[in-house]
Amino acid sequence: MKSVILTEKPSVARDLAGVLGQFRKGDGYLENNRYIITWAIGHLVSLANPEDYDPVLKKWDLSTLPILPDHFKLKPSQKTLKQFKVVKELFKLPDITELINACDAGREGELIFRYIYHLSGCKKPFMRLWLSETTAAAVKKAFSSLRPGHELDNLAAAAQARSQADWLIGINATRAFTVKHNNLLSVGRVQTPTLVLIVNREREISNFTPTAYWELHAEFTGTGERSYVGKWFRGKLARFDKPEDAAAVQNKVAGQPGKILQVEEKEITEQPPLLFNLNDLQKEANRKFGLPAATTLAVAQTLYESKKLLTYPRTDSRHLTKELAGTIPARLAALSGVHDYAQFVTVARRAGTLGKRYVDDGRVSDHTALIPTDLKPDLDRLSTDERRIYDLVVRRFLTAFFPAARYRQTRVITEAAGETFATTGKVQLENGWKAIYNPVDDNKDNGDDEQNLPTLVQGETVQTTKTEVLEKETKPPKRYTEASLLAVMEGAGRLLDDQELKDAMKGHGLGTPATRAAIIERLLQVGYIERKQKTLVPTTKGESLIDLVPDIIKSPEMTGQWEQTLADIEAGTARADEFMAGIIKLTRQIVELARSQQSSNQVVTTREALGKCPLCGRDIVEYPKSYSCSGYREGCKMTIWKKIAGKKITAKQAQTLLLKGKTAVLKGFKSNAGKEFQAALALGQDGKVNFEFTRR
Repeated sequence: MKSVILTEKPSVARDLAGVLGQFRKGDGYLENNRYIITWAIGHLVSLANPEDYDPVLKKWDLSTLPILPDHFKLKPSQKTLKQFKVVKELFKLPDITELINACDAGREGELIFRYIYHLSGCKKPFMRLWLSETTAAAVKKAFSSLRPGHELDNLAAAAQARSQADWLIGINATRAFTVKHNNLLSVGRVQTPTLVLIVNREREISNFTPTAYWELHAEFTGTGERSYVGKWFRGKLARFDKPEDAAAVQNKVAGQPGKILQVEEKEITEQPPLLFNLNDLQKEANRKFGLPAATTLAVAQTLYESKKLLTYPRTDSRHLTKELAGTIPARLAALSGVHDYAQFVTVARRAGTLGKRYVDDGRVSDHTALIPTDLKPDLDRLSTDERRIYDLVVRRFLTAFFPAARYRQTRVITEAAGETFATTGKVQLENGWKAIYNPVDDNKDNGDDEQNLPTLVQGETVQTTKTEVLEKETKPPKRYTEASLLAVMEGAGRLLDDQELKDAMKGHGLGTPATRAAIIERLLQVGYIERKQKTLVPTTKGESLIDLVPDIIKSPEMTGQWEQTLADIEAGTARADEFMAGIIKLTRQIVELARSQQSSNQVVTTREALGKCPLCGRDIVEYPKSYSCSGYREGCKMTIWKKIAGKKITAKQAQTLLLKGKTAVLKGFKSNAGKEFQAALALGQDGKVNFEFTRR
């Protein structure tokens, strides 16, 4: 009697065979005296298409929506149909008494196995192989502690509910809005709320009007030519709204004697960071190396599967279990022979065991934090990106054994001619865990105002030796990088107003660590966003979609509720059937909302006018590429382009231009030479839009 082991990929099947030993190769499987190992190639089986239920549904038609199957059908992928038939026949062999699910240890891995199992018609019992790393020792240990398959039924229920819910929302919403507006509009429960984050941020930037302000800096010199710089403040104010006010204080204090009113010193500590989960690793790799989140995941997966140097990467945990912590000496031993890490391993060994900050069974979900395995790496055999990702994980792991970094922070208050100035400085007393990193690697901004200070004494007399008024201006919010977008997706609950839901969503954001990279890539593929250097910006197509879909689809609240409920299904505290009943109700609402909308052509011509045409008096309305006169068919040429000198012009800015004849000063224009500039837009008597530059 034998068992069939099903892995998610052929490479994993080969790895398991290498550990279990003495396998011969078959067509789509490997076999020895005890096991047959076969594999999926990703999703061999998926939910059926609408036309598989009824050929009529192949045509996209609003009258056939919503599509709500009584029972969801499964179908094999045509691309991998041969391998599905192999797996199905192996499951049916009479000498096979048991199956072993060795797909990836998570929600999607469970779904892959269950869909194949159900479509094959198999009824045989199965066990679960749960791997967090693929070293030989880990594989042997996992096989010695196989779990009955039914123990993962809640995980499977959550996976199936997620799959069916995405099918219902994705197919019905995409078809409804595409047909209604005669333009392919891909809608998804996670991708659309993610897109709205990027669109809203871009609009905040476009609508932002910089405001000038002024700061007064003064240099003070004490005995022994010891000098330092202070910034003027009065109460909570630290800037001037008018340059003449700054100049008046400057004239008042220039050359005047001063006195140090206060010298406050305090020691601050900075604890080592927590261990990496996937989201944090993707953020750090994007911040340091500009790597897309999808690339980081792919590299980490290779280091886990093929190189066997990292633990399972698709984890949301930042902690270790007590059991895994017991394996730390072997992991440190593997690193001790590597020149880059040897000196740090010596410190880590002296530090002893890790405490509750890093080892906490209660804070580990399906998998522990991402750490190195006990295999000695050959760094020269790793690609550039593999070495980068491995190095990030190893150094973060080693920081856990180091003491906190310590600083002495100083704040000095100086008075001159009745005006007060603040000075701050920070001196590092002990590198602590930061010794593991090169100083250039620590890119954290400590602020422009901190400086190395001489020894200063309260009550000391000083002289104002130099003053300077600096003109500055308020800054718009920054565009999202993949790192900052991942952070917002992870903490999407903070975007909600409902405190109860916000509390419930702690730890659950937009998507999961395993899917966020794919969501960003999907938005890029369908043309809703694009990369500009390291930042993500929406396209006109992406903005148009967000303007069309209702809040019920694009709000992070809906997706947050889903993720929370799916987690509750995994935990056994919520029921999948009740969840799906809510999804069906929501699907009906979405279709009705789309059905009640005006088509996009009507929206363009009947939406509220932005203003009156200065040439003919007709309404100015929004078109795909411009804000133009509704009398263009009669020959009126009045047009405000949506993009002027490389800058997007919003409807609100166009409305201001029409009503007032001029906008505020706008940033983000680019000359033909590629140089950025700022200017106001002004309407000429001929209706042409001109730049108006402010004099300084």
